[in-house]
Amino acid sequence: MKNTKIFLASALALFAATSCNLDKFPDTAINTEEAMESVADCQAFRNGLYSGMKYCFTGAFVYAPDLQTDLYHAVRNFGNFNGAFYHYSVTASESMANTAWFGLYGYIGNANFLIEGTKKLLAAGTLSEADQALVREYYGEACYIRAHMYFNLTQYFCEDYDPETAANKLGVPVVTKYEPTGDSSKYPSRGSLETTYQQILADLAEAEANITAEGEPNAVYVTKDVVKALQARVALTMHDYDTALTKAKELIDGSVYTLVSDQETYTNGWIEDNLPEAIWQVAMTGPDDIGNAYSYFIYNTSGVAGEDNPQYIPEDWALDLYDQANDIRYAAYFDTRDITTPVVGRLTLLVKYPGNKSLYSAVTNYVNKPKVFRISEMYLIAAEAAANKSGQESVASYYLNELRSKRIANWQYQDYSGVELMKQIREERVRELFGEGHRMNDLKRWHMGFSRSAGQDPDLVQPGENYASCSREADDPFFLWPIPTDEVQANPQIEQNPAYTNN
Repeated sequence: MKNTKIFLASALALFAATSCNLDKFPDTAINTEEAMESVADCQAFRNGLYSGMKYCFTGAFVYAPDLQTDLYHAVRNFGNFNGAFYHYSVTASESMANTAWFGLYGYIGNANFLIEGTKKLLAAGTLSEADQALVREYYGEACYIRAHMYFNLTQYFCEDYDPETAANKLGVPVVTKYEPTGDSSKYPSRGSLETTYQQILADLAEAEANITAEGEPNAVYVTKDVVKALQARVALTMHDYDTALTKAKELIDGSVYTLVSDQETYTNGWIEDNLPEAIWQVAMTGPDDIGNAYSYFIYNTSGVAGEDNPQYIPEDWALDLYDQANDIRYAAYFDTRDITTPVVGRLTLLVKYPGNKSLYSAVTNYVNKPKVFRISEMYLIAAEAAANKSGQESVASYYLNELRSKRIANWQYQDYSGVELMKQIREERVRELFGEGHRMNDLKRWHMGFSRSAGQDPDLVQPGENYASCSREADDPFFLWPIPTDEVQANPQIEQNPAYTNN
C-alpha cells in the first residue's frame, strides 16, 4: 500500500508507516530476497515482531474506543485529553486513528515479510528436521499475528459482521505480500467485510496447523491456546455461535487457566501482572521495554497520596452493577479517593492499571503488561454463544454462574432465560472486562446505542450534549473510526467511512 512502507534496517525492525511512493526501495532496507537466509534470521525477525505487540494492546488502542461509550465521564477541566473520541469530534486527521491504521498495517507488513521468508526457507529443502519444525512454528506465529492485526482493524474501522450482509459491507484492504509499485491503480481497495474475515479465518487455520507450543498461564508467545482464544473471539464477532462455543469450551475444559476467587490474588494479579487466568500476556522486560500507558484515569506524577489528577472517571451506572462488598473485581478495579485537581471532591477512580513496579524506577508510569486474553472472557463468550443457540439457555446460565461464583463471595446459582439471560450476560461483560477495550464492539455486535448517566457527582463532570449528556443510537456511523486522510488521498481505491470527509 502506498502509505505503508516497511523499513527493515535490521532483522529486528518493527515497522514504519508513512506517506511515500513504494516504487522506491528505502536506502536503509534489507532486500526482501536476501534478508531471510537462515533460521537465526527468522528467529530474530520473529522476536522483533513480538516486540511490537506491547504497543498495539495497550494505551489508547484499548481506552480510546471505550471513551466513546458510556463507561466514563470526563471531569470538568479535563484538558480535552483524547477528547475527540469522548465528545464525538473525531475527524479523518485524528492522530489515534492514523496510529491504529498505519501501525497495524506496519505489523501486517512485517508479518507478511516473515511469512514469505519462512516459506522460502522451507521450500529450499536444506533445513534439518528440527530447524524445519522451528521455521514452521515461526510461520504459524506470523500468520496468527497477521490475523489478529486484521481483526483489530475491523474492530476500529468496520461495522458489525452480519453474516447476511457482510459481503456488501466495507472491510479493510487485504495485503498479503510486499509488492511495491508506483501505479496507484494497483493499490488495494477495502473489499468486503466478508473478504477481510475470510483472510482472518485462513490465517488462523494456518496458525492452528503449524503452532505446536502448548498453552500456559501468562504465555509471552502465541500458543495453541492463544489461537483458540482468538478463534472464539472472532467467531462471536461473526455471530458464528457454534464455533465460538466450541473454541471457548475447549479452553475452559482444558483446565490450564484458573479463575481467581481470592481478593488479594486478583488485585495483586493486576498490579504485578501474574494472574493465573491470562492466556496471553505480552512481555515487557523493564523500564526501557514498555508499552503504552493508562495515565488519564489516575495521573499522579508525584506519587504522593492525595495528588491524583484524573481526567476520566467511571460512570455511576457501571459502578452500581457490582456487589461492592462481595465482588473481588470492585476493589481490584476501583478506589474512592479525595481529589483536588482538576476538580475538588471525592470520586471513584479506575485503578485497574496502576503500573507494574518492575516497569518503572521511582514514580509509576501507569504501564501494565496487556492480558490479551483471559479465561474469564472465554466463559463470557461461551455464555453469549449458548444464549444465541436454540435450547442452550441452561448452558449459557451455567457458564455465567461459574464465572460469578468465582468473583462474588457466597454467590447463589441462578437460572436465566430469554431477554433476562442476555441482559445478565451484557452486564457481566461490563463487570468483568471494564477498561479492557471491549465495550464499543460489544455495542456494535448487539446493535445497541447508549445514553451516558448522571455521573458520580454531576457537579464534577464536564457538562454538555456530547459530554455528560451524550446519547448515541444503535449503529451510529461515528462508532467507526475514519480512514486516515493521507491514506484516502494517496489511494484512489480507498472508500472513506460514511460519517467523515477527507479533510
